[in-house]
Amino acid sequence: MKSRFAVTLMWLLCLSFFSCLNKPVEKKEVTASEKRIEPKQKTQVPCVKIYGYGYLPIDNLEFLESELERYYPSVEVVRQHLKLPKEYYHRERNRYSGTGLLKDLKRLRKGCIVLGVTDEVIYKANELSPTYGIFGISPVGGHVAVISLTLPSGKRHTKDHLVKLMLHELGHAFGLNHCSDELCLMVDAEHGNKFSHTPAFCHSCKSFLSAKGWK
Repeated sequence: MKSRFAVTLMWLLCLSFFSCLNKPVEKKEVTASEKRIEPKQKTQVPCVKIYGYGYLPIDNLEFLESELERYYPSVEVVRQHLKLPKEYYHRERNRYSGTGLLKDLKRLRKGCIVLGVTDEVIYKANELSPTYGIFGISPVGGHVAVISLTLPSGKRHTKDHLVKLMLHELGHAFGLNHCSDELCLMVDAEHGNKFSHTPAFCHSCKSFLSAKGWK
């Protein structure tokens, strides 16, 4: 009698155990406030490093830095000045090769965009002259640029024109070609000075630079 009772009890316990195993687990709904929101990863943009050649006063570089920070989030002035390479100096014209200075700056890139600034006149060979004076130079998408504070005439740029020159050359460095919009900062100077008539980047150039991290 006791044996039959024990067997019956064991069967009841087994049935109860298996019924618990087969019981569906209720899923708890998670509210939006309880969900873990993953922080968006910030897009890393390369730093623009500004180097001065010769004995250029640091104030000039800091002025360009403060102006560029209005357009780009990562700018740094390198306080160690660079020596102007003698091999790029044209003694007769008293000016330096812009393409030569670009070669000099490429060694400093290391993942950054490099802007070289000098107060010496710079030149680039073209159909008009092998030592044609220029304001600045930058290969499209090359991540290096050179600008001069001094016009080929020997006069200095106004602050407004200097900032526009910097933005124009950095636009090339980031990948912009010349623009057909006559009011855009990226318009071709065509051996002249159009900065008085170019107030800003056009919509198309702004969109391009925005995708590159510009403000």
